[in-house]
This record gives sequence, C-alpha cells and structure tokens, in this order.
Amino acid sequence: MKKITIAIIVIIAFAFCAGFAYVSFRSNFPARTGNDVPDKENGKMVSMLNNEIEKEIYRHTQSPMYPGYIPEAGQNTVNYLKTIKSVESYARYGVTSTRPRNYLELKITFNDGSQASEIYTGRPCSAYIETCLLIKAEMKDGKAVKVYTNGQERKGSPDRIKPDLSLLIDKAIAYDIGKHHDQYFAPEKTQKDFDKEWEDQK
Repeated sequence: MKKITIAIIVIIAFAFCAGFAYVSFRSNFPARTGNDVPDKENGKMVSMLNNEIEKEIYRHTQSPMYPGYIPEAGQNTVNYLKTIKSVESYARYGVTSTRPRNYLELKITFNDGSQASEIYTGRPCSAYIETCLLIKAEMKDGKAVKVYTNGQERKGSPDRIKPDLSLLIDKAIAYDIGKHHDQYFAPEKTQKDFDKEWEDQK
C-alpha cells in the first residue's frame, strides 16, 4: 500500500512539473501554425518580385557598390535563376516562436527535383516583434510566375515588403555564389600566385 501511494505521488509530481514547464516555456517551443504556410496567392507581388530580381541581377554584376564581379557574372546569374523551380522562406522555429536565433531560412527547389534548404538569411524572426512575412515564389525561366505568402504583407503598404522580396532573391543568388565562386569572381589566388608576385616584386 505504501509503495502504491509513493508511486501515485511521484506520478502526480511528474505530471505537475511537466505541465508547469510546458506553460512556462511553450512560447519557446517550435510551434507551427497556419501562419507558417505561405499558401495565400498574391498576384500583385509577381511583378514586384520580378522588379527585385532585375535589381538583384544588377547589384550582383554591375553595381559599383559590389565591385569584383567578372564580366560573365551577369549571364551566369541569369542562367542560375533559370534552374530554380521555386524558392520559399520559412522561420526556423515557426513564426510564433520567441526562441533566440529564430532566423528566416530559404528552401530552393530546382527544376531537376533537387533541393537546398536551411539557407541562412540573417533575418531574425521573433513573435515579440511581429509575425514574419513568409514568401513562396514559383519560378519559370528565371522569373516569378506565382507568389504565395502567409498573408502578413496585407498588414502594411506594398513598399514595406520590398526588402523581404530583395532578401529572398539576394540570398538565393548568394547560395549559388557560395557553391560556384569562380562563376562570379576571378579564381582566388593560390600560394603559387603569391610566390610569383614576390618574384616579380622589385
């Protein structure tokens, strides 16, 4: 009888602790809600995103603010964008999470069926501030043909979301630059190059 009583007390204590922990820290758990699904089509954002694509191509190839690109970088950017079927942003722990390091990340699906995910954007997403705007763009020939969101863009003016559109394309392009550096910049110098420079130094 004594053992049964102790067991019941232990079970009740455990249940109480678990319930307390959940209530206290539930905002930090990776909760997923309807706001985590970009399933609301917004046709007006197609031309807005395509404008940002043109700007990002320019910024990554010709802009004096981003020196160092090789002459072929512009066309290589266009060629890369044509391989993308869709690009989608999501919050690492969900848009309602208040956990630290809850950044927006990208998932890119390519025309051949392969995917790249967990692409870091550096954009924080915290429910303490506001619900993050999530975007999914379906692409064809390097241009957006359909855009879906989680509906958060309607809570402000169209101008307010231009940085979100720019970020989406900028980080998608940066992913390819990271994988194929020599298609955008001159090859990095090797020790042999440095040795030659010292030989030629007068």
